[in-house]
Amino acid sequence: MRLFFFIFIFSQLLNSLVVFSEKFQKNSREQNSIKWEKVQENKLNNLKKIIWKSYKDDESYFQNGIDVRPEIKKLNDFRNEKKDIFKQPFNKRDKLLNYGGITVSNALIPKAGTSLINLNYDSKGNLFGFYSYSLSNIYQLELSTGSFNDVNLIDDKHSSLHERYLSKNNLNYKIGGKLLLLSPQNYDPFWMTLRTSVGSDDLINQGYLITELINTFRFNDKVAFNVSSKYFYSRIESFGGVGVSSYINLLDNLQLIPEINISLKSDADFSSSLGLRYSFQPGKSIDLYYSNAAGIQDLGQFLEDKEYRFGIKLNFLY
Repeated sequence: MRLFFFIFIFSQLLNSLVVFSEKFQKNSREQNSIKWEKVQENKLNNLKKIIWKSYKDDESYFQNGIDVRPEIKKLNDFRNEKKDIFKQPFNKRDKLLNYGGITVSNALIPKAGTSLINLNYDSKGNLFGFYSYSLSNIYQLELSTGSFNDVNLIDDKHSSLHERYLSKNNLNYKIGGKLLLLSPQNYDPFWMTLRTSVGSDDLINQGYLITELINTFRFNDKVAFNVSSKYFYSRIESFGGVGVSSYINLLDNLQLIPEINISLKSDADFSSSLGLRYSFQPGKSIDLYYSNAAGIQDLGQFLEDKEYRFGIKLNFLY
């Protein structure tokens, strides 16, 4: 992360020096333009006086011709754009994506210094809290904790995971991070992030690892599409999965979020969710959702419950 930071700072300093140098040279040319005057007659050669004049009586004619050349204009426009790298603002509808997904994460990272808090509760008693902080424009630190309640998986193939991580009142906690690899704010065609987290439970103290490669695409002003490849690893069981979701903007502050998660193995789980997000104030939103995922945090996203549940998630971005 330090290497990215130093490269970014060095490039900004270099661009600033180039722009300053160009501006200084332009001002210098304007202030120190050549003034033509009569040449004294050479008495030895008896030459007539020569008067030098600018072309079309315009001393800046040639310089103006250089300034308006399309190639020069494009180069200056490109330099001005590069000065704003990682600083282009999100539009109103992209800002809704900063609150994250429900059971499928998206690839956006809020600007440096931004905190995000999610509080989640569902009709079967699952309770989770999530906090993240953007250490820079490309890296976000994540912390979460909470417990599952009344989980009834679709069959017994994950009974060992159920006993260790999904049992009633068994507190889970996790720490992780999210690294931005691609972004339209950096003139890339889509967002891409690598997300890694490690977690454990309170009763048995059994650890696990989850990694995700997340890609988010903005098709138009109304629709964004998200696909996330996931992998869960523990000493008990390991498997991969894919999460797919979309963000459909009904209004600037109202968003429909359908999601599915599929575990990649012979006896695959298939969980689906449908959420509705409403931003009632800048930096504040509420998600209402209906899902058969065991939970909306990490391992719960992979596993399918026998019954659907209603849930609410409060989001605070500041």
